[in-house]
Amino acid sequence: MDLEKRQDIKIVGDNTSAGGLFNNVSVVGNGIFNSPVDCVYIKAVGDCTINGDLKSVTGVVAGSINVKGSLYADMFKASGNMTVDDNTSIKNLITHGNTTINGNISSEKIDANGYFTVEGNCNSDVFKSNSIVLKLNGLLNADDIDIYIYGNNFVKEIGGEKIMIRRGSESIFKRLKLIKSMLLSHDMCKGNLTTDVIEGDEIYLEYTTAKAVRGKNVTIGQGCNIELVEYVDNFNQHNDSVVRESKKIIL
Repeated sequence: MDLEKRQDIKIVGDNTSAGGLFNNVSVVGNGIFNSPVDCVYIKAVGDCTINGDLKSVTGVVAGSINVKGSLYADMFKASGNMTVDDNTSIKNLITHGNTTINGNISSEKIDANGYFTVEGNCNSDVFKSNSIVLKLNGLLNADDIDIYIYGNNFVKEIGGEKIMIRRGSESIFKRLKLIKSMLLSHDMCKGNLTTDVIEGDEIYLEYTTAKAVRGKNVTIGQGCNIELVEYVDNFNQHNDSVVRESKKIIL
């Protein structure tokens, strides 16, 4: 990356830019870039719109960012609102606000909190979710999947090596500083996760509704409703859960 040809840009108030190559990008007010942005670092404290692709080494969103194209980054932290209209590739993504990816996302590590929506497929080495609402309309594929359920979550299909899906704790809302009345009105920590198929090696599920679960070692914990379980070595079921059919697979 040739840094000598890159300059910093800071948008304060309402302003527009033609886009291009930058070093540090800072948006404090309402900033609009009318073409793709390629930068080393971007920080959006205000409202930022990019009419094209965004490529950055590192990004921080405390306000709002809307990328009309694709997003490529090594490290991205979003505590505000983030929307990407096309595919996303981020090595390390941490979200705490409202994040929507309207295409596919690929990553090495995703730590999803708040509201996390992906319209396409989600591929990551490690996927962790403490999301209030998790909605993945495609395949979630990761080696290590760790999901804590709060609201009513949906994942079309899940595949991985180690899959843990558990009901979350109310302590997360204390960290998010949400008031008690919100907890009661939204009935958080009493939701479930709905999916079509779960396939993995080591699987542990709580409060999950699925058509089929297939794995080497499968444990169906409390609050599940599963139509079919296929397992290779071990299968355990909580008395509070429903499994309509279970089959041991001989390899």
